[in-house]
Parts: sequence; C-alpha cells; structure tokens
Amino acid sequence: MQLTIADNRFALNGVEVQFPLDIQQLRSILGEARHVAKKYNHIYTWDTLGILAYSKNGKEVESFVLELTPTKYDFSPASIFTASFTINETGYRTYFEQHKSSARKVNKRDEGGTLTVGDFDVWIDVEDGVMTTVAISRHVPPAPKVYSDKYKYQPIAGDKIEFADFNFKLAVIQELMYNKELLKPKFDLYEFVENYAAREIDIEEEGYEFIPEVTAYFEALEIDKKFAPEITELSQDGGDDIYGQLLRFWDGEDDTFNIQNFEDVKHFPNLKRMNLFYADNLAEIQAQLAEKGIIAEAI
Repeated sequence: MQLTIADNRFALNGVEVQFPLDIQQLRSILGEARHVAKKYNHIYTWDTLGILAYSKNGKEVESFVLELTPTKYDFSPASIFTASFTINETGYRTYFEQHKSSARKVNKRDEGGTLTVGDFDVWIDVEDGVMTTVAISRHVPPAPKVYSDKYKYQPIAGDKIEFADFNFKLAVIQELMYNKELLKPKFDLYEFVENYAAREIDIEEEGYEFIPEVTAYFEALEIDKKFAPEITELSQDGGDDIYGQLLRFWDGEDDTFNIQNFEDVKHFPNLKRMNLFYADNLAEIQAQLAEKGIIAEAI
C-alpha cells in the first residue's frame, strides 16, 4: 500500500484520484470497505489498512483519514495505518517536522496543524507528542476576511470632557456605556479583537496585561459633555464590565483601577455619591469630596 502527494497529485497505489473521491473507485483500489451510516455522514473503514473515508452523501468522499493509533469507535479500523505515505517524496512524519512551523493551528497549544500541499490540506493531529491521525482533503482557500469599522475612531460633534484621571474616565464609561447604555458602541473585547486588522491579538495570552490597542481605544474615546448631567453616582466594582474589557483576567485584588485624581468631579454637577475601591488614604479622599457635596464610601 502506497500513498503519495506530489505536484498537485494524490495517488493511491499509483492511481491518481481527485477530491471528492469516488467511493467505488476507492473500493476498486483498496478493496471492500466496512460501511457505518451516521446521522450526518457515512464512514467507510478499511480495517486492515487503518484507513477511513468520510462522505456526506455516501458516494463522494470529502476526507481521507489515516488512523495512526488505536481508537475504540464502531467505525474504528482493526489495525493502524503502517503503509507508506510520502509528501513531495518525503515521508509524511519527516515532512511535517520540516514544515510544522507553517501549519495552521486551532490555537497556540495545538501540537499538530494543517499543512496546505498544492491542492490538498493535510491535517495532522498530535497529542502529547504522538502523531495520532492524518486527514487529507481538498484545499479550499478561505474567503477574504471582512473587518467591521464599528470600533473605528470617530470624533464627536459636540464638546468633549477632558479627563485628568484615566480611571475616573473608566468609571464614567461604565456608567454611561454599560449601565445606562447611552455611550455607543458598547465595547466588547472579543468583537474588537475579531475586527482588529493591524495584528492578531491573542486574548488568552495577552489578557493578563493591558492590551495596548484596547487601552488606546478607551484613551481616545471622546465623551460628549451633554452626558455629564446623567452622572449622579459612580460606583466601582471589580466585576464591572469596563475592567474586564481592559484587563481580561484581572482578579480585582490590587489597586490598578483606583482613582488617584478627583479633579474630574468638576465636570459632573449632579454627582452626589461615589463608591470607590479601597485606598489607604480613603479618609482624605472622603474629606476632599465632601467639600464638593459628594459622599464617598469604599466598597
């Protein structure tokens, strides 16, 4: 038994085949297969060869699979694949090692990945350093990604509030954007990242620190002075939406978002109460705000 991929050709025992593969042609080349019908597809198993073929309609095969380790499904082959499989005249295991840096992965922790070889995709699953499965299918180029301009910087038409303290601004954004839903668009970190074209942002890797592009968005975000009268109370809480957007995996156990400068209260004539993250100088802050008619408490 010999499989080869070379020069945009996929051959089984020297016979060139094309995707979608014809199940009758596969039977003529590989011999009779065991058939298992599932709800959404048909699976053909060559037990002694360690080969599976997946078909949606039972006639045309979209995915040709080599099982390299034993599995225990009703369609699993009795033996694993041990025959020859070469890619561009190189054994498939060696070929993968030589090209795995260019493999498309589901995530950064994925040990395997998909290699595009001419007109074919070769997906290789690796678990704990052991190659378990190889799946061959036709390569379909992805459609060009379309990016939304929802989070494109847009200056406001009116007068904007100039903030002296960024954390004070964040408390105001929480109230106007997430609590009262007056400030739009409502920012969603994952949606922002999905539509950020300049580079790929990995939230799982970068979310333990401030992501520069996200911080820059909120720094540049302009808040119209017309919203100032809407602010009657500001309440900081570790579970507030705004903090999860800026620092995805913040545990709320430090003073990262403590307000340091309360000069910004001057913009909000109707502000009467503030619930703040605890600070060592809380009494001093309370006295300072009391002079401006604002009651301050620590959460």
